[in-house]
Amino acid sequence: MTVDEPAGAFGLAEGFGADLKSEPADERVYRVALQLYDPAGVSEIAERASCAPDTARRHLERLADIGVVETVSESPLTYVRNESYFEWRLRNRLVDLSRDELHDTLAELTDREATFRERFDAASPTAVDAFDHADYDDLEEVWLALSEWHTLRERIDRLEAVRRDRGSDSSIEENAA
Repeated sequence: MTVDEPAGAFGLAEGFGADLKSEPADERVYRVALQLYDPAGVSEIAERASCAPDTARRHLERLADIGVVETVSESPLTYVRNESYFEWRLRNRLVDLSRDELHDTLAELTDREATFRERFDAASPTAVDAFDHADYDDLEEVWLALSEWHTLRERIDRLEAVRRDRGSDSSIEENAA
């Protein structure tokens, strides 16, 4: 398993292309909630999920209780996707990688990052001015590359956190023995 495409690798985006109307209301509301990067009201969510506002509200309250969404405001009642929940979920799934898979994936991503560092002669994507690396026609391509580098850096950080956690877990287990 690689971390190149976390949505595909971890099944987070499975079925988004499917016809939502054939799914039960709770599943439709859940799928809409997964895409709430900007705050949305109950009526908008209900419309997107093809259900009544009361049905959406009931399911959103349950999703808020388990941490999938956060309440942004009470009047009007609006929700947004809880990014910390998804970060926690992704890290928990990364824990399932074997030590070899973790090592191989980190090596692959680190090699890819080295290519970006060399291409842009910078330590991180935030240290790069896209205008210094492209003509006007190529600017979008440079921004996309910097965005990919930023995402790659986030994946490396997540995997490094899992690796560090495993290291501290094994030292705790060794000391307990």
